[in-house]
Amino acid sequence: MSDEFKDRLDAYEKGELNGEELADFEKELEKLEQYQEHLDERKPPSTIPMIEKKQIRILKRSKWRARFQTALTALGIFILVMFVSTILTAIYYSWGEPDRADVFAKVIDYTLAVTEPDGELGGTSTNVKPFFRAEMERDLKKRVGHETMKVGDLKVNFLFSLMSFPESNYIGNVSQNQPIFSYPGYDRGSSEWDRLEKLAEGTVVSAYISFYKLESTKEVFQTLGEKEFDISWFAVDTGNTFKEADQDSGVILDPIGFPSTPIWHDDDMKLDSREEEKGFLFGKVIMEGHSSPSYEEGDTDMLHTQFLKTLRFLEKHEKLANKLYGGRKLDLEKTIHYLEKNGIKHYGVVITGPTKEILKLKKEKAISTIEVDEVGFWNW
Repeated sequence: MSDEFKDRLDAYEKGELNGEELADFEKELEKLEQYQEHLDERKPPSTIPMIEKKQIRILKRSKWRARFQTALTALGIFILVMFVSTILTAIYYSWGEPDRADVFAKVIDYTLAVTEPDGELGGTSTNVKPFFRAEMERDLKKRVGHETMKVGDLKVNFLFSLMSFPESNYIGNVSQNQPIFSYPGYDRGSSEWDRLEKLAEGTVVSAYISFYKLESTKEVFQTLGEKEFDISWFAVDTGNTFKEADQDSGVILDPIGFPSTPIWHDDDMKLDSREEEKGFLFGKVIMEGHSSPSYEEGDTDMLHTQFLKTLRFLEKHEKLANKLYGGRKLDLEKTIHYLEKNGIKHYGVVITGPTKEILKLKKEKAISTIEVDEVGFWNW
């Protein structure tokens, strides 16, 4: 392309050509276009399509290779994050002495022991998950006669030290009724003595009985301790019980109390045996055997000591305990102060044993009402 032609082309693009000069240049351009078409027709027909197909294949392979590399990178990052998160989560929940997981499990166990009849039966297991989560589960059990049966399960989730509200799932035909006691001084006008009378002789029951007046633990043992049934749980007057009871009927649906055997803590356990074995490299394996202190039925001082000790432990973790108590406030500081000042007294207890033996309590002057919880076949 000559310099003269370039100058004329620039002038054409700028609109500077006119008249005969413009017409001559357009004819020249038309000839060039026809010449270019002629050259294109003489090229091998497959050259351009083959090149284009090859380029398309290269582009597709590059795209899939990039996608695959991106997916592998993302998967590697995810696995790394999961691995690091799992390690950090395990460290978080195992930190301290006792460790966090053990403390949270104890909060669950002790709260159930003092707020649910038969709540001391069973223990909490911990499943640590990635991203600082932990799932804690335990069986819910009831004792009817001499048989302890599973009636459901409880699940509690943690994120760091934040606890969700517990999820309770019940199974079978077991009653899910709340404990029902009557506060002294109220006449509910209903009781279930008639229901007991209709039950067959070869059955056992668990039941809630209420007293006409507040009774000390010793008085309860004197009244009920030598009967042909067992006391399984003592409901305790906390000072707020009267205020929380239904003002018309005196019904108490959310009792606080303790089981008929002491609630033991880790520092109560006695070391019976200890063995050390060489482990991997410079490590060692330590095996210890512990046992709880001896307890004689009717030792009220020991029952009271362990009950108050449990309340003091829960006081340190009261926000967690309140969630396990259905979101209601346990108000443990006031409760502990009241019990230490006024002593521990009871408005009712939970008992279990042969139906006909429990029916004999209808003649007991200290007892005001009875509510039947569970009925089972003879196992006494």
